[in-house]
Amino acid sequence: MPRRPALVVAAYRSGFTLLEVLIVIAIAVVLGAMALPSYNSLIARQRLVATASDLQVDISLAREEASRRGQAVYLVFRPGKQWCYAISTHAAADCHGQAAVAGGALIKVVRSTDHPGIDLGQATTMALDGRIGASLLGEGLARFASSHGMQLQVRLGPLGRSAVCAPGAPVAGTPACPAPATPA
Repeated sequence: MPRRPALVVAAYRSGFTLLEVLIVIAIAVVLGAMALPSYNSLIARQRLVATASDLQVDISLAREEASRRGQAVYLVFRPGKQWCYAISTHAAADCHGQAAVAGGALIKVVRSTDHPGIDLGQATTMALDGRIGASLLGEGLARFASSHGMQLQVRLGPLGRSAVCAPGAPVAGTPACPAPATPA
C-alpha cells in the first residue's frame, strides 16, 4: 500500500509586526498634522460666529428693555484686546467696572474673557428708543475679528434691527457686507 504524504500544516502568525505598527502610526501622525490647521480654523470661525450672534441677542435684549422701561437703552463698547460692552440705561456706562453710572441701571456686561480668541476692533455706541425700538443714533456697528484673521460685523439699522455680515474675506455662512455708498 502506498504511503500517504504527511500533511504539512503551515503555522500562521497572528498580530502585527513592529514595522507595520510604526507605519500605521506614522500615517496617522501625518494625517493629523494636515487636519489640525483646518480644525483650528473651524474652531476660530465658530467662536467668531457665536460672538456676533450673542451681540445680536443682546441688541434684542436692549430693545425689549427699552420698550419695557419706556426709556432709551444703550450698548456702550470698549474696543481692544480686553474689550467689553455694557447694556445700560446710561450712555456713559462703564463695562470695565461693575459700578453703575449715577442715574443709570447696568443691565448686562459682556467681556472678552467670555469669548476667547476674539477681538473687538471697532465699535460705535448704540442706543435704542424706548417708545418704538428704533436706533436713536442712526446706524451702529461692532466689528469682531478672530485670531485667524476672519472678521464679522454686527450692524444696527435705523429701525433697531441687527444684521451680521463679513466686511473682508468671506466667512462661511455669512453674507458679505454691502459696499459703502459712493457720493454721486
